[in-house]
Amino acid sequence: MQANLRSFLSVLIMAALFTACSNHAPKEAKYIPKDITAVLAVDPKSLHDKLEKSGINMDTLINRLFKRGGVDSNDKAKFNEISDAAGINWNDKIYFFSLQAGEEQQANSTVLNLMGGISNATKFEAFLKKQPALQKKSVQKEKNYSFILINNESMISWNEGNVIGSLIHSTVKPYYDSIAMKFIVPEKANMEKELKAEVNKYFTQKESESLASVEAFGNMFKTKSDGYAFSSTNRYLSILGAMPLQLPKLEELVKDNYIASTLSFEEGKIVATATTYTNPFVSSILKKYAGPTVNLSLIENYPSENINLIMMASFNPEIFGGVLKQLEVEGLVNNFMEKTGFTSQDLYKTLKGDIAVVVSDLGLPSKDLKVKNDSTVIFERKPLGKMILNAPVGDPVAFAKIMNKAVEMGYFSKNGNTYHAGKLLSFFGMYVNANDKNLIIASDSLTYAQYISNKSKAVISNDALNMFRGKSTIAYFDIANTIKGFLGGNDGDYKKSLLSAKETFKDMIMSSENFDGSTLKGKFEIRLNNEKQNSLATLTSLFTDIAVDMRMASKKEAELDDRMFPSGVPAIIRTN
Repeated sequence: MQANLRSFLSVLIMAALFTACSNHAPKEAKYIPKDITAVLAVDPKSLHDKLEKSGINMDTLINRLFKRGGVDSNDKAKFNEISDAAGINWNDKIYFFSLQAGEEQQANSTVLNLMGGISNATKFEAFLKKQPALQKKSVQKEKNYSFILINNESMISWNEGNVIGSLIHSTVKPYYDSIAMKFIVPEKANMEKELKAEVNKYFTQKESESLASVEAFGNMFKTKSDGYAFSSTNRYLSILGAMPLQLPKLEELVKDNYIASTLSFEEGKIVATATTYTNPFVSSILKKYAGPTVNLSLIENYPSENINLIMMASFNPEIFGGVLKQLEVEGLVNNFMEKTGFTSQDLYKTLKGDIAVVVSDLGLPSKDLKVKNDSTVIFERKPLGKMILNAPVGDPVAFAKIMNKAVEMGYFSKNGNTYHAGKLLSFFGMYVNANDKNLIIASDSLTYAQYISNKSKAVISNDALNMFRGKSTIAYFDIANTIKGFLGGNDGDYKKSLLSAKETFKDMIMSSENFDGSTLKGKFEIRLNNEKQNSLATLTSLFTDIAVDMRMASKKEAELDDRMFPSGVPAIIRTN
């Protein structure tokens, strides 16, 4: 008895371990090929539940979107029919995926697909047959699925559980035939045939050929989220294969790198995360040339209380040389650069690896009329905003070597050991001051002088600064403040939407971390002013204001068109 019990417990433990280690990819993953360009997934049920929890039901939301009568009533009826009578399972995730088909060198086709769940295939087919545009189209049956060909470039296919809408677009590219020594313009592919073959692949491919077999894709769904995104560098392999010059190990660098992202609507903010899974080749480079974290001292003394944008990055410049060495092309690159007088090391050693960009005081540019003491009338132009870019110098010798060459070419001028903008850069209004310590580009000389004086103090919220610390890259955008700067003279059709956006959004913060040994992680966060309400519920008010403004603007344009071109005017005049 004890032996049987031990055997039973062993089997139970093994089953638990197997379940824990199994692929978390959803069942729909078997329809999505491995060689996709990108996949987006949305969870309608999760979104619906969050709205319901915030006291917004779908009827209320639909009534907000369709506020006017006439055309709006017809659109609302169509929407309700699709929602209630089409046999679609709105509790299943909705997927959008795209990929490239055809020969990269000659003709390239982009296939776009929208996939959802079906609760009743018979009901769905009946719904399609009722649509005026499809009544004359026949339903064709294959072993694993049915489909309706809408035209040569689009079709709808389905089985008992899923429906896929597909659209193909092809471009023909001339290529050079080295034997015939002339350019060849290939014939355009048979779109209908190519589309049918592509869709047939979705329903018949082996699991090993689909994303169901990619661990990184399945791991993404371990995190409960409202939306997901996934992309792969494998899409570039066909491009590399068509290149006339094949670089050693380039395919090894590109193959099997994945980016998996999630999106969630939380209280007071929208949060997206991104995890980059690198292959062993890339991982070894990132591990060897690990970078520092952002240098916040570069932005501490920025002279403004009205900051709109901050971007910072810190990296180990040696990584560029490391990539060249791993690809076994460092010698080739240096031979190519020999005539310039530089080496690849001169280029990547020039800068230390810290870069900071700050933009402030953005607003509509204007001209202010002023009267001087001698009664002279002048126009004083208000600039679009202020800006500083600061990049500390790495190797002073390499930096001087590069900058002296730039002086010879007229891009910079030199005064002692300091470099300034030449005529061309000055023409674009750029102020440059560079020495053996820093390369600084400013919007104007006053902003530069205030910045280097170290007497100013940038006004940045502490919570934002805390999110910057310890990151390899950061980006900050003050959304509300920026909209406010451009809103003053705006009385257009979308002023209500802009006012609503200013009241809705606070700021945006994006950051990424250094390589942790297996992945690179990043985070994207949009913070809202209402911190107590779910962000999705907060956004519905903004989206409905935008929808109404768009409809009103469209109506105004149609009414203006009717006044200019009455119904009696020939159609050819009205449409031109």
